[in-house]
Amino acid sequence: MPAQPLHLPLVPPPASLGSLVRVEYLDFQNVAGYREFLFRVYRPDGWTECRLRIAIAAFDAGRVRLQDGPDVCYQKLLWTVAAGEPAIPNTITIDDVDLASYREAHTPASKHRSWSPASPAKPPFVPRARPRAPSPRLPVAPLVTPGARAALEEGQRVSHAVYGVGVTTSSSRGRTVVRFDQDGPKTFVTSLLEVDVLSAPHTWETGPRGINRPCPTGAGLVSR
Repeated sequence: MPAQPLHLPLVPPPASLGSLVRVEYLDFQNVAGYREFLFRVYRPDGWTECRLRIAIAAFDAGRVRLQDGPDVCYQKLLWTVAAGEPAIPNTITIDDVDLASYREAHTPASKHRSWSPASPAKPPFVPRARPRAPSPRLPVAPLVTPGARAALEEGQRVSHAVYGVGVTTSSSRGRTVVRFDQDGPKTFVTSLLEVDVLSAPHTWETGPRGINRPCPTGAGLVSR
């Protein structure tokens, strides 16, 4: 009848064992579904080599971490030597019982916190809207163009102090568009536009190429 595996707690062995034996970790390799760790045990009467192996599936399942593999085997080997076996087996398999014992010995105890009743949830903070003082009403600018001799209409020849001469293409109470001979179309606030009117309405036009020209039936220039 085959001998049952010896399960020992995988915790640090007695300190007295260190004066009798020395265990040295040498190497590891993957063999037939296992990761084997090679150790050498030095005793007063000589040394022997031993392989301890862990199933690769145990690493994949998270039952043991890869970096803990050598230490698990090291602890198992020390306790096997401490058990007084006459001969150490050449190969020792670490099973799930050994892994569970190692995790229990090396998992720090969780800290217990005193229970206290949960405080009631605070309502979300909603900032209060501050009353806004009524903004002062600004005086409305007059709709009469200061520099114009008459109300602007479409097709009038005008002269601007900055852009030179041009032709009004559209005009309303809010905006007036003037197409200048040199700078092209410009949009102005009607109440702030200062120009000199050089012709009557509908006496000038802008050609297909954007060139200002007198209308064929124009009423002529305004006398100045």
